[in-house]
Amino acid sequence: MTELAMTKKKVEVHGPLTPRQVAEAWFSNLEQNKFQDAQALLDGNVVWENIRSTPGVSDLAPWLGSYQGLAAALKSVDVWSAHSRLLEFKLLRLLVDGSEAVGFVHERAQCLANNNEYDVYPAYSLSIEAGKIKHYQSIWDISPLIKAYRNI
Repeated sequence: MTELAMTKKKVEVHGPLTPRQVAEAWFSNLEQNKFQDAQALLDGNVVWENIRSTPGVSDLAPWLGSYQGLAAALKSVDVWSAHSRLLEFKLLRLLVDGSEAVGFVHERAQCLANNNEYDVYPAYSLSIEAGKIKHYQSIWDISPLIKAYRNI
């Protein structure tokens, strides 16, 4: 038996977590800055897709792109955290259908180079199997980040 911590309450779970439980735990952990707990929900062979980089436009964000495997995904997060600081992460809505989940989020972050803050509203698509996130895809408008990083 394992315990799943969710927003101020504990739920006992027998066997692998359901896709809804995984998605709820993922977003709850991120809201509470429990990054290692969130990381534990990722499959070792996760496909991690954070919008494609557009040369000359979004290449100032070197963490963007597609990565295969947990180590590569976590390295991209490390690259992001070397350039930005997360100030707020709030789940606005969660939709779950079978093994697929989509979370709509408000993120507020800060560019470390110039202290400019920016707000983005990504949709995170998760494919979940056997209690693990197998595929992660973020879809968002990068223009607030570009504005903050380019100091415009």
